[in-house]
Amino acid sequence: MNTGTTKPKGIGMAATMLLATLLIAAVIVPVMGAIQEDAKERRDRVIGTPWTSSEMDRLSKLDTDQLLALAEQNETVRKLVEEDRKVGDMQIESLEDLLCLPPNYPGNITLIGNRSALQSGRSTVTVNVWIVADEEYRSYFGSNWQNTAHNTIESADNAFYSDHEINFVVGKYSEWDSDDSVHDGRLLDEAQEETGWNNNQQGMDMMAVFTNQQTDHRGWSEPLGDAWIMKHQISSSWDWHLAQHEASHNYDCPDHGYVGPYCIMTYTYMFVTDGWCSCCDQTIEDNRDHF
Repeated sequence: MNTGTTKPKGIGMAATMLLATLLIAAVIVPVMGAIQEDAKERRDRVIGTPWTSSEMDRLSKLDTDQLLALAEQNETVRKLVEEDRKVGDMQIESLEDLLCLPPNYPGNITLIGNRSALQSGRSTVTVNVWIVADEEYRSYFGSNWQNTAHNTIESADNAFYSDHEINFVVGKYSEWDSDDSVHDGRLLDEAQEETGWNNNQQGMDMMAVFTNQQTDHRGWSEPLGDAWIMKHQISSSWDWHLAQHEASHNYDCPDHGYVGPYCIMTYTYMFVTDGWCSCCDQTIEDNRDHF
């Protein structure tokens, strides 16, 4: 005769299901927390430069196919695009800047001196730049994409050179096929990953990424980091201003918003000046040897 207590049916299965649920929760919750933390870290890691509601920004937001299609219908836009795709003259700081310049550069090249460096007596800091361009940027500029991107970097470093004896020297070009479904700061992550930047910078110091697909910001940069990305702005002048702005974030210069000092880090003035406010100048000096 069995005098033991009979276990009710279903209790074993229920206990098993409860234990499985607890185990799954123990795994999923930390993973979801890690995903949310990764997203937060990405937001904290990059600073986005916003668009405005101007007509020029409306055009700059368009990707290559959209812009060229509009140019076929609108004569004003066609002339803008035609002028935009011309390669302008270039100012270089040293003969070293010519080492990675594509052959047969179509514009004039001028070697400029640096009175500030001569007066200060300190040596120039060289920052080796790796240019990466996606298929939309390369398609828009065609065979001149390297010349155009190189000129943008050379124009962006003029103030760095004259004010802080920092010289950006292009040392490498790479092609990159951007994910057309991504329009935010993840594009910078994608370019870094696909080029292997995070594992091997191949002797370069700064990565400058160029895209011409639609983005929800003009560009993004890593504060005190080593990389930034920008959307082409339908103007070579706007491009190098934006490049200087994004590169300044790598030296830890903050954005000043729309109401701020007369500084390239203030959105209102970023396309009309190449100068920094006194605070940003000091920040760059403090981080002059960042690279």
